[in-house]
Amino acid sequence: MKDILSSLDWTTILGVIWTAIILPVGTKILTSVNRWLEARKLDKYGQILYDEVKKAVKAVYESVVKDIKGTDEWTEDKMNEVRELAKTKILQALPTIVYKVLNEANEDFGDYLDSLIDTALYDTKHEEV
Repeated sequence: MKDILSSLDWTTILGVIWTAIILPVGTKILTSVNRWLEARKLDKYGQILYDEVKKAVKAVYESVVKDIKGTDEWTEDKMNEVRELAKTKILQALPTIVYKVLNEANEDFGDYLDSLIDTALYDTKHEEV
């Protein structure tokens, strides 16, 4: 047995084990960990975005909408103007890295932001009740 073990080319055997087993398994593990970390980062940044959306929606409602809602001034154009004002406030309040990561993760970031504004409006209305 000792003769067999000493006659083996251990460099080749270890190279094959490294290439066929350890490297693919290690790569798979690192890829999974990286995806998990990226998902956690997106979740965290998404929560930061939503918090800023809620703040902006409340601020715009208190400063602009509250006084004109239900009057003749509350037109479709005014609604769009208010929405754009809220978007501007949100984007100014977001840290640059949060905006960059979320914008890269969402091809339609503007539509995503609009849906978050609608959600925040809904949540705000139902919190007051």
